[in-house]
Amino acid sequence: MKIILVDDEKGILEGLKKMVSRYIPECEVVGTAHNGIDGFNIIQKWQPDIVITDIRMPQANGLEMIKMLKDMDSQSKFILLSGYADFEYARRGMQLGVNFYINKPVEERELRECVCLVMESIRSERMKLHEIDNMKQDFQCRIQEEALRDILDLGNDHMELVEELLRVNRIYVKDSKFASILIEMNANVDFLKEYGFDPVFRQIDLTLRQYDGVYRFRYSGSQIAVVITHNATLETGELVRAIHRLNEALTLNLKLSIVIGVGTVKNRPTGISQSFEEARNALSYKLIKGTASVIPFSEIMNLAVRSKLVPEELISALEAAIDNMDEHECVVIIHEIFGGIADKPTVSPVDLQLQCLNILLMSIRKMSIQQLQQNELIGRHILSLEGISRFETLAYLEEWMVQVIHGIIAFKLENHISKKKVLISEIKEYVTDHYNEPISLAEVATHFFINPYYLSQYFKQKTGETYLNFLTQIRVSKAKELLENTDMKIYEICHEVGYSDPQHFARMFEKLTGSKPREYRKNLTST
Repeated sequence: MKIILVDDEKGILEGLKKMVSRYIPECEVVGTAHNGIDGFNIIQKWQPDIVITDIRMPQANGLEMIKMLKDMDSQSKFILLSGYADFEYARRGMQLGVNFYINKPVEERELRECVCLVMESIRSERMKLHEIDNMKQDFQCRIQEEALRDILDLGNDHMELVEELLRVNRIYVKDSKFASILIEMNANVDFLKEYGFDPVFRQIDLTLRQYDGVYRFRYSGSQIAVVITHNATLETGELVRAIHRLNEALTLNLKLSIVIGVGTVKNRPTGISQSFEEARNALSYKLIKGTASVIPFSEIMNLAVRSKLVPEELISALEAAIDNMDEHECVVIIHEIFGGIADKPTVSPVDLQLQCLNILLMSIRKMSIQQLQQNELIGRHILSLEGISRFETLAYLEEWMVQVIHGIIAFKLENHISKKKVLISEIKEYVTDHYNEPISLAEVATHFFINPYYLSQYFKQKTGETYLNFLTQIRVSKAKELLENTDMKIYEICHEVGYSDPQHFARMFEKLTGSKPREYRKNLTST
């Protein structure tokens, strides 16, 4: 630790320097002064940990010097030297926060004991400050995560709200570009059980440190969402190369098998949600690309263009039949699909393989990652180009498709997954019962074994509003009841209805009611 010595007697200064060097090797004397004014200046320059100062000195005495330094918010600890048994000095020193004194002449043992006590006090204070800083950082990270989850669930229609959420949570930077990725860990679950997600987060921070902002958090199950902001030029190609480096680092350093979906770079804050939807969509193509790969959305778009041989209405009909668990209807639609493909004699074998995969991907796009992982019939050993290439004729491919669809329906029946017609009611009921918990769209999707991307679209289609708007309305409605019928404090109501950040709660409350919670309660008492 750094020490500065202040005393108007040269011999005492030299003696103190030798004692510190000989008996207190943990400390280094970085400067000396012979009066209070010089001491003030040199302490301001060096910002030492400890100052040992005489009381009686010319120009400004030790107490006057300490008072000037305290007024400048000095964080140094002070030890007073005095040859006078004067209670008034001690009293004034204590008023200035000085708790350590050494009487002249100074003895080596007393000096070391006193300095060691001061060092222990400094370490203890720094440890507490470090803990407080960590708590503040953890809290800020949770607030940012909550804001980003809301942004991912908002969609592309709320530009002002998205920009406000980014700005107040210190995520938004003017002229920044944005991109989202979604990481899914496929193996080594024991690693996650033992170490959690922190080693993965640290590797993400290290590998992507060239970007201005990297915000990563657990999204759903073994998935991690990452939102990247950068104020300089950010190109999708360069981002994909960085994500490949991240994939390699996670594989080599943590022995994890992962697949990463990469959204495209967007120029506006509202693009975060769109880029994340792209990443989520790209991730579903792991069935084609394999479970240890990086899948850019731009690349799977090329696959989709090549494989559009079947009308969307037939895909939608197959999807609906799977929803209703109507196996007979599924067989009829698959037969019609393959009949259409047979009428196109110019289709190449590769395009045919891609088309079969595209049909299945579109048919199971509502299913959650958990379902896909649990269902062996649609696991990686079947849904791959290698698996499909075993079938040499359309008839065999059609039969194979029927078997896979049969497996999907059997899985849904075994796990008591609701049919489409009752699903939206169950979701709304679940959200109404759990509004005061941190239930993101991803968590609701996991609970109902649904793909989050599909749930977002399906919920808006059936209710006319986004999932986040529905959840916010319930929370604000409950908050209004508490404001009207209780004397709970605003921050207590904030936590009671499921928010962790009172400012974010106040913004969402004002968005729906036109007034902040405090103003709403005040208006109640004035009417």
